[in-house]
Amino acid sequence: MEKINFPPLIAELTANSALYNQWYNDAELKYGTLSTPILMSWMVEVVQPIVLETSALNSAPEKVHEVVKALYLESLKLIGSGLAMRYKEEYKSAWLLLMQLPHLVLKFPVKIISLLHDVLSNLHTYAPAKTVVWCQLMKNSSFDIKTIEDFKIAGRIYAWKCGLAHLRGRLKEDFQTLSEELKHTILKNLSEEATGQVFEFRWSTHTIKFEGVHGGFKGSEGFFEHPPKLAQIDEYLFATDSINNYALFADQFGKVLLPANTVDSNYILSNSKPFDSVEKWLAEGQEQIDAHKITSIVTTKDTLAFTLQNSYFIYLFSIANE
Repeated sequence: MEKINFPPLIAELTANSALYNQWYNDAELKYGTLSTPILMSWMVEVVQPIVLETSALNSAPEKVHEVVKALYLESLKLIGSGLAMRYKEEYKSAWLLLMQLPHLVLKFPVKIISLLHDVLSNLHTYAPAKTVVWCQLMKNSSFDIKTIEDFKIAGRIYAWKCGLAHLRGRLKEDFQTLSEELKHTILKNLSEEATGQVFEFRWSTHTIKFEGVHGGFKGSEGFFEHPPKLAQIDEYLFATDSINNYALFADQFGKVLLPANTVDSNYILSNSKPFDSVEKWLAEGQEQIDAHKITSIVTTKDTLAFTLQNSYFIYLFSIANE
């Protein structure tokens, strides 16, 4: 096994060995026995490269201590909770992103790790296959990320790009606060054709198009125990199976069902609209959908959503962006 070989990191761990041993013991009291080989591997492969970059900007012992302390304590949490083993590559990719942002690690060592973990938690919940993609998008933008606010906003935009549709609402305003350089980089990473209007429109098309389904049976990693129904309440779309209630967010990058436990299922059902004329919206090639089996339908200025008898899914169409 490789060993730590960066002198400032060795000096910090040696000079404050009693502290680090105490933190390790405290973590074992909280989480149980920790794997020393896993911790050492994480320190060599992940922590050491980050400290190498931060020390290049500021090698003062007190600053090295502040950074290493934050990284070490968070490493213990990751290993103790099992996340560093269960999602090793995702967390490793995310942490190594900090090598590109040493100026922010020096200023906000605890905060930036916390922000990283918040994003990873959301991605694991709503877009588990996109974590490494998000890390790469952030890495591509790292040169233009100058402040912690830049980091938060770019992170939200790229999380939206990775499928977290519920984040879209605030992004237009956030985007305007960024530097022109970071705006340009983000738009390029979103799409070669993207402009500042990318946040304006829910869908990328200006025609009627089937955008897929969302939901599914709860016993098969879905959301519903019974076929759901939809309703529009104010500007939001809700779905319920009378037991589980969700707010539905969908756009060109993804679909998300957020738990809506504060909304009563009876209230959703009372606002649910039964079958209405839908043939004019169905895209060419969707003739196999029997409109008379539609149990609820919602039509907004840019989206058509409906549910069917005996189906656990919500069917989504984009309609003209007008």
